[in-house]
Amino acid sequence: MLLLSLSGCKTKGCMDIDATNFDLDASKDCMCCQYEKVVFYSRSAGYYVSGVPYSLATYPVKLFIGTQEVGVISAFYPNGPGNPNLPGMVVYAPLPNEKKVEWYAKVTATNGNFIILGSGTLYASKTTRYVAIF
Repeated sequence: MLLLSLSGCKTKGCMDIDATNFDLDASKDCMCCQYEKVVFYSRSAGYYVSGVPYSLATYPVKLFIGTQEVGVISAFYPNGPGNPNLPGMVVYAPLPNEKKVEWYAKVTATNGNFIILGSGTLYASKTTRYVAIF
């Protein structure tokens, strides 16, 4: 009888090895996995849309995760920021169990149209990721 009661016990924990709170002893997933942040930035001070130059300072880029706007990129770091506390970038912390992050960056052109400047899919992990949008 003791053997049956011990085999019925399940330890809940994060079972995703890529999560910061991975629990090696877990036998049942807690749906509470956590991942490091993702830092989105620009390497360029400007960009072109249909041959027209745009300045990042004048026309900042809006960043979306799925359909939700999560921030605005308004500065550039040619060699990468290296520090997520610097201004002008977007720092996004994936929600628990949000391992797949689909993002896109868009800007409103002078004619009022939205232009997609970059997009992608990444997978959250134990380390901070730096993603250049252009």
